[in-house]
Amino acid sequence: MQQMTDERISWFPIAPDGELTDYQRQKFDTAAERLGFVPNVFRAWGWRPKRFAMWRAHLEDLLEGSETLTAAEREMVAVAVSMTNGCLYCVTSHGWSLRHLLDDPVLGDRITLDYRRAGLKPRHVAMLDYAVKITKTPLECEEGDVERLRAHGFDDQDIWDIAELAAMFNYTNRLVSAIGLIPNREYPGMAR
Repeated sequence: MQQMTDERISWFPIAPDGELTDYQRQKFDTAAERLGFVPNVFRAWGWRPKRFAMWRAHLEDLLEGSETLTAAEREMVAVAVSMTNGCLYCVTSHGWSLRHLLDDPVLGDRITLDYRRAGLKPRHVAMLDYAVKITKTPLECEEGDVERLRAHGFDDQDIWDIAELAAMFNYTNRLVSAIGLIPNREYPGMAR
């Protein structure tokens, strides 16, 4: 497993490698194999192993693509919500993931920074508008929002997943911002 740098990544404790649970070690090792490093969010959550496990399992389930809502579309929601919230960590890490999944770094960055001017299909703009509405003005959500997404071909499970993804990223954005988490230095240069 790659060693941590001396750079401070959170305002809270970081669990030493020797104190990781088997689940954490497996997730850390898998990430290190796949990415070449352990994401700082894993290390920051590491001192709360039970909460790390619950959060990670839920997030992985939400980000897993389906035939009707792909992994790339799910990452679009992640970056639109994270950009709206100004979450440095998630914009950086999920921006990489979107570039990777699209195999198009320009489009990935355009969606991350300003999805409304990225040249997306109306279906994707509607999806991201809904995710941003959940983020900025959740009390204004109404059944008409759901109907608009249905009109763009999303089924009810897709719409629920879009809402749940937006809610999960609002939670995660707020927590990682509140703990002072900074992204790994590797992310900005990946999938370019």
